[in-house]
Amino acid sequence: MTIREGRWDCQYCGTTAILGRHQACPNCAKSRPEGTKFYLLDGEAAVSEQQKVDRANLGADWVCEFCRTSNTADRQVCSACQAERGTSPSQQVKRYAAGAAPQSGDMDLDAVPPERQQPTPAPKAQRPAWLLPAGIGAFLFLCLCLCLALFAFGRPQQVEATVSQTLWERTIQVEAWETVLEDDWSLPNGGRLLSQREEIHHYNQVLSHYETRERQVSEQVQVGTNSYVCGQQDLGNGFFRDIQCSDPVYETRYRTESYQEPVYISVPVYQTKYSYEIDRWIVKRTERADGDSFQPAWPSVAPGSNEREGGREERYTIVFTTADGQTYSQEMSLAEWQTYEQGMRVELKISDGRIQEITR
Repeated sequence: MTIREGRWDCQYCGTTAILGRHQACPNCAKSRPEGTKFYLLDGEAAVSEQQKVDRANLGADWVCEFCRTSNTADRQVCSACQAERGTSPSQQVKRYAAGAAPQSGDMDLDAVPPERQQPTPAPKAQRPAWLLPAGIGAFLFLCLCLCLALFAFGRPQQVEATVSQTLWERTIQVEAWETVLEDDWSLPNGGRLLSQREEIHHYNQVLSHYETRERQVSEQVQVGTNSYVCGQQDLGNGFFRDIQCSDPVYETRYRTESYQEPVYISVPVYQTKYSYEIDRWIVKRTERADGDSFQPAWPSVAPGSNEREGGREERYTIVFTTADGQTYSQEMSLAEWQTYEQGMRVELKISDGRIQEITR
């Protein structure tokens, strides 16, 4: 697998982009401390020298717990103080997704042990203290204005109005007892049979036979694999190894297959249909009465022979008019309608052009 040499930053003297193979800073000679962040520069070439490849494959470096010197993984004693490795910690091995490997160091001077701290750098120029609160305040003010505008737009409107019309309408159906002709699949009670015949009532789908057909069938066939770099592994010794992944490559192929297709035929189902005459109450006309007063009345009905009154319907509407001539109407029950009178002043709650509430 492809090996690339990483870089690291010295947290003691500030030297950056030190080659990963170096276990001590070439500028201040301080040993690379535990937890040093390794990173890859953009476009870092692969390592080709076998010596570097072998160095990368040794494993994670370890830091002597006695003198804090960085050592390679193949050493069992510290190269500086000759102390045995024992429980000395190793650099952490990390895995990164493709494109997620660090491309810069941390230079976290606050993480350096107190006795090795560098002089505190001059503080960076800061924004005025009032700038952030002022920006937040302006943003909140704009949000408040927007909310108030939306609230005012959708808020129900209170208007004063006067009762201008008291409309009513009443209807009565007049039914006549007549003989009518009907057809049906059964003879009802009271029906007088005139004729009967066999007719198609519905169709049943019946299997007739099978026919051989051909069709094109597609299928996904693996024709190879596609290998690609899906990440990098920080080896904990200044080197990175590319992580290789592979996906299967499929190709759509078609083949012809035969199948048996069922063929159905529609078979009519006959039933007896009856023609008959029968006496029924039939709506012949509707008598109507309406007006604009508080004296609603039912229309006069003068049923003739073989006639009777049928269903009744009634509607009651109050029309309100505002000072600017806008009108609103509201249907209501008779009992509520009778509580209004022309000229009465009311207050209406209007929303979306409709009355939501009436206050007297």
